[in-house]
Amino acid sequence: MVDNINNSQAAAQAAGTEGAKDKYGFDMITSVELMFAKLQNDLAVENREYAKSRIEGIKAKQKDQKDISDCIVALRGYIKGVTEGDKEITVDSKWVDKINKWTPEGSSSLISSKTTKADIDACIASLQGIQETKGSDIQQDMIFVQDFMSKVSSYSQGAISAISKSGDTLTSIARG
Repeated sequence: MVDNINNSQAAAQAAGTEGAKDKYGFDMITSVELMFAKLQNDLAVENREYAKSRIEGIKAKQKDQKDISDCIVALRGYIKGVTEGDKEITVDSKWVDKINKWTPEGSSSLISSKTTKADIDACIASLQGIQETKGSDIQQDMIFVQDFMSKVSSYSQGAISAISKSGDTLTSIARG
């Protein structure tokens, strides 16, 4: 970001300020206040875009959490009323595939559709742990988004303030 501004300034000095354009095709800004305002605005845009990408990540993690929750509910449905831990239970292969997608290798996953209540209990515990981790990640991302949005506000206010100071300078020049 700073390199872009430095490059723009160098180009303006080399070509003279008349007719020099920035990367968006606008006339180059020569006033220090206006250059600062442009920098502040560019930083606000950059932070806003980063916050948007984090929000998209939050949405994806929330969808994952819902999928995991659906798996847990389905598994609880299979063991409802079963009291014996070693009793064989048949789980629909659709759910086995979904559940195995979420349970990492080496953890309590359903290897096949024929399983036991004890295995399902262990799998539910594993899925709940994964779900809690996703929840913690979402909370951390929300904190980052809040931080970046406060930076956006701060940079935007800095740009507005710099433009205002530039306008004051022009007003005093016009008054003589």
